[in-house]
Amino acid sequence: MFRILAIALATLGGSLPAMAALELARAPLLNATLPASSTWQVEQQQQPSGTWTPTGVLVGGTGSAVSVRLDGFPATANYRFQRILTAGTLTPTLGPAAWTLSGREPGATQVALDSSPNLAAWTDLALVYPDSTGRYLRALRSPELAASRNFFRAEVPALPLGDATVFSHTLAPNNEGSAGFGQIYSDMPQIFKDGFIGALAPVEYHRGGQNAAAAGECYELAGPFGRTTLMITDTTTAPTGTVDVGRSFFDIGPEPFKILIGGGDGTSGALTAGFRLVPAPVTGNLKLFVVPTSASIYYTELRAYNYRAGISKMELQINGSSNWVTLPRTAYNSFVYQAAGSVLPLAFPVKVRVTSRFDEVITFPSIASLTDNQKITGPAQFTVFPATALAPLPEHRIRPAYRDALTNVPGDQWSSGPYGGASLTVSDTSAPAYAGTASLRLSSLGGFAGATFSNYPGFARPDFGVFKFAIRSATALTADQVGLILYGSTTYGGTQTYSSLIQLPPLTTTWQSFQIPLQPSGTPPIIWGFQIFGRTSGALPNVWLDEISFEPR
Repeated sequence: MFRILAIALATLGGSLPAMAALELARAPLLNATLPASSTWQVEQQQQPSGTWTPTGVLVGGTGSAVSVRLDGFPATANYRFQRILTAGTLTPTLGPAAWTLSGREPGATQVALDSSPNLAAWTDLALVYPDSTGRYLRALRSPELAASRNFFRAEVPALPLGDATVFSHTLAPNNEGSAGFGQIYSDMPQIFKDGFIGALAPVEYHRGGQNAAAAGECYELAGPFGRTTLMITDTTTAPTGTVDVGRSFFDIGPEPFKILIGGGDGTSGALTAGFRLVPAPVTGNLKLFVVPTSASIYYTELRAYNYRAGISKMELQINGSSNWVTLPRTAYNSFVYQAAGSVLPLAFPVKVRVTSRFDEVITFPSIASLTDNQKITGPAQFTVFPATALAPLPEHRIRPAYRDALTNVPGDQWSSGPYGGASLTVSDTSAPAYAGTASLRLSSLGGFAGATFSNYPGFARPDFGVFKFAIRSATALTADQVGLILYGSTTYGGTQTYSSLIQLPPLTTTWQSFQIPLQPSGTPPIIWGFQIFGRTSGALPNVWLDEISFEPR
């Protein structure tokens, strides 16, 4: 079961208090047209005629009308835009009420957000991860608020969504793999024949030390640009940095890989995906296949297929006996009957019963004979797939780009490249970091000197997302001596395009935290990375960056 953290009612007129640390709150929505080639910082005023204070929210002007959501900021304050570098303020108009899930839940690694019109039927909305400060923020979308009243709840999932590194491989003839389903290609479910298949690392394929335990099971994956389901048909060695540090590994066919990555040929590269176990999309009943091994009364191999839930056990009972013999499962997914000792030769007719991983049993009617390549259809299909076996709907998690070091796990790697005479130290421990133990030091930034930070394969610009980072300088710098730009493309593999230039405010020797709303600042729909650079003709003093992340809202 899920542990409910908060439940609240959002209406057109107000909200009920939350029951726990997480709550629903109104969020300011600022509408304005900011001139192109300008940067503005949002300032807030807590009391009328009070002091205006910077919020750290920076918006690059595009010359078009934009709406800037301030999720996590108080809706009761006054807000304005203060121009960077040159004097000038701009008063926005306020949009209609926006809503945000916000708060903290110590110890939780993810929170599921659901909605309901009546507290009876609940719909999954999103899986939310804490930001670098441990705070949960998730903007509610217009369709989620379309009803005049709607309940929302936040829960800690009983089974958390997993993260995986995903590679792609060229399929073998008949989609053959160690599960042996290629031998019955023509009779396999459509998902298999369409090439939506994958391999797991041995420790996961042979789950719990049980040979081929994951064979034939299905997983739903969500990558940077799409979601798909695939069947496990093989096992393969995982690269260092995956299962050895608690991160799963999938090696999948090119067709599902193209969906996750958003295009391309689907035969190369790596990515990160969220994943969960799901019922296999099969039709008809459970089936058995007699593996061609010169079937005899002394030795026979059986292989189950076309099952909705994974197989944990297969048993066989010979004619004239009341005993059920548990058949050992091989690494290549055969259940073996071998006469030896107390196990007698086969005497027909025989009965076979198969148990799912959820302890549901299907017993085949009496089988008169077993011959090589024989296919036997069972009387039923597994129906039990408990909710407790389902993690939340998979979403692609955008990991921090920098936290003590640039993120560097297979399928989610950030690389860096200084240019124009600049240099960088990726993990500098010579001075106090903003958080953690290290920060990223940039040296000799100048008018034609900076550094580019890139992610492969890139990721979709998150809805209402922001780019967050902390920054400080060795000595005080005036406004616009350091600039920043985000880059990417409008389509997968398209021409590189850029956001508006972000002119940073004055920097000091103490850490400051900033966030850039992505869409209002003209960030491309597919993000590849960012650049930071000097804006003066001479070299600047050292600049440090820390806690760099792209965060959805």
